[in-house]
Amino acid sequence: MWGYQRHMNISFQVSAEQVFKKIDWRLDPKVFFLGILVDNRDDRHPICLEPEDCGFSTFQFSYVKSLAAELSSTDQDGSIRHSHPLAQDRYEQRIAERGYIDAIKRILKQSDFEDEIDYHVASPVYLEGFLIFTVLSLSSLAIKEHYSLVKNKYDRFPIFRSLTEAVIASFLNACSFELKDPNRGFAEVMKRADELLRDAGRQFMYTIATAGGNFDGLHRFYDACNEIASLRYEGAIGLGSILIAPRDHKNIKLTLELDRPIKMTDFRMVRKFLEVSDNSSAIVSDSALIYGLGEIRGKYNPKDENLFTVNFTNHFTWLVLHDNNPLMEVEYRQPKLPSDKIDREKLYSDFRRIFKGISKKQLDDLWEVAMEACGQKHGTMIVISDEAKTEADRLGKQGFSVKPIKLTESMVRKVTSIDGAVLLDRDANCHAIGVILDGLATEKGDPSRGARYNSAIRYYEKFKDAGALAILIVSEDGMINVLPDLIPQIKHSKIEYAIDDFKKILEETTLDKKAFNMSMHFFNSIRFYLRQDECDMINDTRKEIEVKFETDLKMAHIVCDDFVPNAKMNDTYYMD
Repeated sequence: MWGYQRHMNISFQVSAEQVFKKIDWRLDPKVFFLGILVDNRDDRHPICLEPEDCGFSTFQFSYVKSLAAELSSTDQDGSIRHSHPLAQDRYEQRIAERGYIDAIKRILKQSDFEDEIDYHVASPVYLEGFLIFTVLSLSSLAIKEHYSLVKNKYDRFPIFRSLTEAVIASFLNACSFELKDPNRGFAEVMKRADELLRDAGRQFMYTIATAGGNFDGLHRFYDACNEIASLRYEGAIGLGSILIAPRDHKNIKLTLELDRPIKMTDFRMVRKFLEVSDNSSAIVSDSALIYGLGEIRGKYNPKDENLFTVNFTNHFTWLVLHDNNPLMEVEYRQPKLPSDKIDREKLYSDFRRIFKGISKKQLDDLWEVAMEACGQKHGTMIVISDEAKTEADRLGKQGFSVKPIKLTESMVRKVTSIDGAVLLDRDANCHAIGVILDGLATEKGDPSRGARYNSAIRYYEKFKDAGALAILIVSEDGMINVLPDLIPQIKHSKIEYAIDDFKKILEETTLDKKAFNMSMHFFNSIRFYLRQDECDMINDTRKEIEVKFETDLKMAHIVCDDFVPNAKMNDTYYMD
């Protein structure tokens, strides 16, 4: 399509990984270009993809023009006519572009049988006779893990339902903008991830500001919250809340009404007034003006989406909530998705594999202990072992053995405040505190980490086979680790389907190079999960393909080592 398309694609992919990893590593972004030839040229392919192994074929988009035309005619309102011909042309161009985007999305979703991927398409850019569309794919399962609003319009204006949605729009807009100058060689292309996130955070706060119905606060609210969070009053950090809603909201009762409203941009006055708010009352604002103090009364209907809370939780830190559901956290002007410090889903999955037969109640109790321990600023270590009682007796002189007791939240804070590990069983019963762990020197240590982390590694390596064992390590620098860090489970059916598809290559009269390459890439990515019989089947099939299609492979022969089973692999790595 053009000379630097590969470079631009790699740049966009790297940027996508950087920005989306900051909000949720599970989003797994993938970026590719789709080029649709719109000029009458015989020296160009009608459909082009970059990279070619993006998971789709040009054949799948062979009817994209006719589908786009159909969708455009359905979407176009013939009653709308602009008096100026240029305005009318631009209107019709937007309709056509929207038709293309809708058609591309429809074709992409047809290949997603398990509904695991969300596809997003940027506005096109004209290059070398092509309309170039940047396509972004994200894990729909990860997106659904986070709370989202429902309404996507305020009056007739589009608004964002989540920070993730705003980040997607910010990223795609940046892609379209950068493609307008596609031949910059190997210079840096995309905005930095932090800059894209700040743009998205500001855009998402438009949604929150519109709830107040006062457009004067629309473009200033994000920066206003940052400024208020940065200020101290008489040396103290500002803690308190602001309710964002229409002044006459039916669920807000003003308990203290100001004679003259305060402008939200009068940051120091707002910060001073924040001192008056407490757990039972909050500042009431429409995002532009502050009217006094108030409290929520009655049953708020979350479907209205016109009442939000901004909590100032620490210096330079604030949190946006709707109906007690966190939507966005901003720390030192950098927005992020609110999340637990540990991946709850992964911890539950890992503990079910480590502690055979563990119940949901036991998992919930251990989770509560883990979350409380993560707040320990000076670091701590929680050892969960089925041999907790025996270990408490053995290590009695290297800590404090206690009569088994179920830990409450306040107790967790107390027992983790002293040096040493806390020893629990799977019922979250504490058997010892302040324990100094022993162990053997191991190559698995990390000299860049502190003594607490390496002590946990040594202990785990020595006693991991003695009984079910897991260790939560909270370091002083804020890092949190769980041992063992198990490789995720996958569905075994995915391997079976992939092997069946791989065998079908032998049934063809000509080699489908793309199918062959994609199969080998997939098998390489999941080689840890392959059993002996599956390794043998893949190896044998590959060799048969190489013999049958020797001529086809001469020009692009992928050299592949034989697959061998991993000694650590067992059936616990397969999902039930």
